[in-house]
Amino acid sequence: MTIGLSHLCLLGVLSSARLTLQASASTTAYYVGATVEYHPVTSGDNLTAIANENVKNYMKFLKTASENDVDIIVFPENSLTAGKTYPLEERSKLLPHSSYIPSPKDGKVPCHDQSTPVMECLKAISCAANRFNMYIAVNIREKEQCTGERCSKDGHNLYNTNVVFDRSGAVVARYRKYNLFGEEAMNKTSKPELSTFKTDFDVTFGQFICFDILYEAPALRLVRERKVRDILFSTHWFSELPFLTANQVQSAWSWMNDVNLLASGYNNPATGSGGSGIYAGKNGVLKRVWSEKATNAILISQIPKVIDGNRSTLNPTGSIIYPPDSVIPTVNGSEAAREQKLLSDYVLPYTTKMFVPLNGTSNATVCDRGLCCQFIVDSTHNDDLIKEANVRYYRYRFAVFNGIRSFSGKGTGGIEICGLIACTTDDVKTCATRFDTNGIVVHPTTFNSLKISGNFTTMANNIYLPINMNHELQPLNVTDFTFSMKVLNKTHTAMKYKLTKPRNDLMTFAIYGRNFTADGQPQTMGSSGERASSLCSMLIVLIAIGLGSPSVILSGSV
Repeated sequence: MTIGLSHLCLLGVLSSARLTLQASASTTAYYVGATVEYHPVTSGDNLTAIANENVKNYMKFLKTASENDVDIIVFPENSLTAGKTYPLEERSKLLPHSSYIPSPKDGKVPCHDQSTPVMECLKAISCAANRFNMYIAVNIREKEQCTGERCSKDGHNLYNTNVVFDRSGAVVARYRKYNLFGEEAMNKTSKPELSTFKTDFDVTFGQFICFDILYEAPALRLVRERKVRDILFSTHWFSELPFLTANQVQSAWSWMNDVNLLASGYNNPATGSGGSGIYAGKNGVLKRVWSEKATNAILISQIPKVIDGNRSTLNPTGSIIYPPDSVIPTVNGSEAAREQKLLSDYVLPYTTKMFVPLNGTSNATVCDRGLCCQFIVDSTHNDDLIKEANVRYYRYRFAVFNGIRSFSGKGTGGIEICGLIACTTDDVKTCATRFDTNGIVVHPTTFNSLKISGNFTTMANNIYLPINMNHELQPLNVTDFTFSMKVLNKTHTAMKYKLTKPRNDLMTFAIYGRNFTADGQPQTMGSSGERASSLCSMLIVLIAIGLGSPSVILSGSV
């Protein structure tokens, strides 16, 4: 499975014959961007050989990109040096298969600079950037020789790193992932790096990796402090119901920050990994991919530039190209999953209330630990669709949470949520699951409109995302909703989120807030049902002594 030296030499020869391609100019209203959804080579014990096999496939994507006049392309996290991962005590096995990366300040071109000790796969990408006249962003495991108290005992630090090459093949940007998702064998920098670079088509990009998107630094700091409006995002995401599937997070983050986001996803449905897209902020999705089965794809689109705070007005053209298995053979013969195997959020600590569908308007107020949310629903319900036994259809709950969640045991984070979520049964435990993709699901309930409002915590550095998704796990169109925020005082901000077009296929519609000040604290545990029972018991006592009435108790889980 190894790549021969003759093949690497051929890449070097090809790079000397630079192709002359059309490139976007600094004066054009757009540039052409591309992202890759890639199901990588992972089998084998030699991680360097695996990287060399994957770079062969990268070259095929790059050739397709060059044929479509792409200016800049981003590849997924972990998909170059894919393969076996090792725990902290075995990190020595990773060192021989990791690459040194020169500082962007040095202006090195690894393609023809023999003094630059980078892995051959990275040299090949440097050569390709020169040959195809293209900016290329890739993710690789980086090693750095070090000394001092922040240095690992083996004399090296290992980083999950994005590196960007310009059209000449020079290293122009490097970012070392700060918010690690487990990754025990990896190091992180003393503080988050804010990695930016300016292109010859007069667009400044920032970059971050995967789990970073849920944190204040570096992601929000790039937008709020550096005023960056174009972001490269490489990811190996593990999608989770009901709020954190890949495309819904990408779309919501791009919309809320009104930035162009080029998201490139590692594709492996067996672990719930996949989902790529090109997004234009408040203008919505330009291209996106979500596949239940293993797949390879390249997404290409004209991307409107943001000039002086205003996004250029144009109707972008683009395409999604799925290379045949004969060209990129990583899917052919693989053990293809029938559908994405998704993670499930721990929803028992949420306070929820069952939505009883009807023809007309209803409302409910649900509170959890000081956060109260109001839901106003105008719905239409066709009961005839669900009269037969064993009919599959989604029920709905209003869900509110103001607490601390665990991210798959890799860390904890503060969360504030007001939302409507779909459940496969009346049991709250099923509100983080879905029906399998092989059977028929009927849609008895149509939401003609849905309004969610609440007074959330006012904090300078937090973020609230308008999360939404249909039954096919795709985000809604930006014309389907409105979202607004108004600071009331130093402690509370009023938020309103409205579904503006009828939908009978809602899966999730929620305000998803991150309270960074609570990160690292113990996870909120317990059952919302238990809390509701406790509230009911308290109510009985209060009524018995004449101090309460049913009207003052807010909705719990029923």
